[in-house]
Amino acid sequence: MHALTTPITMRLITGERHTRDLDVAWSYRPDDPCVISLDFRGSGSDAVWELSRDLLAAGVRTPAGEGDVHVSPFDGTRTLIALGGVEGVALLAVRTEELDRFLAATDELVPAGSEHSRIDWDHDLARLLAG
Repeated sequence: MHALTTPITMRLITGERHTRDLDVAWSYRPDDPCVISLDFRGSGSDAVWELSRDLLAAGVRTPAGEGDVHVSPFDGTRTLIALGGVEGVALLAVRTEELDRFLAATDELVPAGSEHSRIDWDHDLARLLAG
C-alpha cells in the first residue's frame, strides 16, 4: 500500500496576537498504522513529530492527550495541537476541515480500529530485542 503525504499549512501561535504560518508535511504509512508524522523541515525547522492517529481523531471533537502532546477543538473551525519539549510548548492551529479530510484519507488506507491487523508483531518484537 502507498503512503499518504499531504502539505497542510498550520499556524504557530507565539503570543496573544502573534502567529506564523508553517508549511507542514503530514504523512501516514499503512505499515505503521497508528502513527501520523508531521514534518516541519519545510518551515525551517529540523523537527519531525510522530503523533497518534487515534489522539488526533479524538482531539478534533474533545480535548485529548497526556504528556507532550495535547489536541483540542478550538473555535469550531480550528483544532489546536500543543507539542511539548525541553524548550517549551509549541501551540499550533490547523483547520479542522483539513485535519478531518486527512484523517478520512488515512481511514481509506487502514480503517480505524483495524490497525492491529496491519502490525507485524514478530518483526517489531525482534527489533526491540535486538536493541
